Amino acid sequence: MSPELLERLKKHQSSIIGCKQCKQAAVLIPLMETADGLQIVLEQRSPKLKHQPRDICLPGGAIESGETPQQAAVREACEELLIRSEQIEVLGLMDVLHTNTLMLYPYAAKLSAYAMTYSPAEVEQVFCVPLSFFQTQEPEQYRITLPVHPPENFPLSRIVGGEKYQWRERREDILFYQYRDWTIWGITAKILQSFAQITK
Repeated sequence: MSPELLERLKKHQSSIIGCKQCKQAAVLIPLMETADGLQIVLEQRSPKLKHQPRDICLPGGAIESGETPQQAAVREACEELLIRSEQIEVLGLMDVLHTNTLMLYPYAAKLSAYAMTYSPAEVEQVFCVPLSFFQTQEPEQYRITLPVHPPENFPLSRIVGGEKYQWRERREDILFYQYRDWTIWGITAKILQSFAQITK
């Protein structure tokens, strides 16, 4: 083995295979200090949005060219909650969520002087849920299976089994929290379950 190859292997910084094909996004987990303890600010998406109208989510969105995940999370939160970046104290990057199609970076942050404002173009309403709710409640869990559909030009003749190849089912656990009248599910529920475990 050449010295150059040895040096390259020793200096390599690990990354996640396939992440460049995923959508890159970031969210803020906004925390507010209240008389009733720490609260997490959540949004209900506007019914006018094309994707996931009226779903419950955390402020965030796609990472734009030239910005870091943290910058994206802060920018999106400012746009959606109508706040200034000075009102956001980023506390750190939490556990990153990776799916077949998405790499999502969640940042815990403390909000100051937030008056429950929001942009009607993106948000229908905002509300708070106590952090303690997620720390003490186990979410409902449902496993779905995702079938595999190779394209017509897939070279089945080159793999053992050909058209009868036994593809492994893709499985995913979908989580649900019910807080009062709010159904918090999917990716948002996974982020909040992970955050609750970190903060317990």
